[in-house]
Amino acid sequence: MAKAARKSKAKNKAASRSNTKAATPNKTKLGAAADRPLYLTEADVQRLVSVKDAVATLELLFETWPDPATVNLPRQRARIGKGNFNLMGAAWGTGEIFGLKAYGGGRHHVVLYSSRDGSLKAVIEADHLGRMRTGAASGLATKLLAKPEARTLGVIGAGRQALTQVAAVCAVRKIQTVRVFARTAEHRETFAKQIERSLRVAAEPASSAEAAIGDADVVITITQSAEPVLRANWLKSGVHVNAAGANAAERREIDAETVLRATVRATDHLAQARIEAGEYRDLVAAGRLKWQDVVELGDILTEKAPGRRGPADITLFKSLGIALEDIAFADLIVRRAHERGVGRPMP
Repeated sequence: MAKAARKSKAKNKAASRSNTKAATPNKTKLGAAADRPLYLTEADVQRLVSVKDAVATLELLFETWPDPATVNLPRQRARIGKGNFNLMGAAWGTGEIFGLKAYGGGRHHVVLYSSRDGSLKAVIEADHLGRMRTGAASGLATKLLAKPEARTLGVIGAGRQALTQVAAVCAVRKIQTVRVFARTAEHRETFAKQIERSLRVAAEPASSAEAAIGDADVVITITQSAEPVLRANWLKSGVHVNAAGANAAERREIDAETVLRATVRATDHLAQARIEAGEYRDLVAAGRLKWQDVVELGDILTEKAPGRRGPADITLFKSLGIALEDIAFADLIVRRAHERGVGRPMP
């Protein structure tokens, strides 16, 4: 009954989405230029959508992923200078779109196409888009796996991706206190003030990573560390962990025991995890974990795989950031842009 209800819910959401598209003709705001693709800036994206919008979009996406026309292509990297050129692509059957995300050298773009006729829909500056969708993946995982009564959030990391992580968790749980740790006292104090100012949630700097997460109901790691910043013996019973910062095979934010203690080990996409999820890959290579022990977020959402079984469970979401999330969120941004007359028509 529960599975049937979820399938029905997903179909209704998809139908509602289609009706919204049909009821919002592009030409009402942009005239003849509405038939041309849009160019949307970072400022446009910030005006049009929020982290809450991103969580809702990802929930619909993961519910409808079983559509055979939905495909996610794992990230590819090419060395450029001191950094990498990153390229990832996807097609979302329910959304009738396909596209790619490309970034490197501090620039991020999503290019979105219609799968109905192959036409270009938009080119979007995608730094803020990416921050919101990365936060939203942790938010959705928290919604599915954290205890409903979770009230305390511990965060390790205070970089450019951290605020949207906190915002997304606060969007799905009634968080009352956030404790943050970063490598310097200045950064953690500044970030705590930013959380209070932006999200109106009490936040305080912690003197150590262990102090930040020792009594937390939900934990976020959002660093680029090559060595674990989170230890299993710091975690209390029943905690949910979002490991959201490391998305390359050589990086590890959580130790092996955290993975092994978890009763649920989730990720966005198993195919990409086999390439990028260092914490899982290490244990599989050592024969201490099987890939069958890792589940996709969409399978928990659609109840193909079990989630939290009881209040003492430790649950883990290893976030990688996938192209399918980017293009689904980009589709919402483009529809909003047409509704509100935002963006610049391209030639």
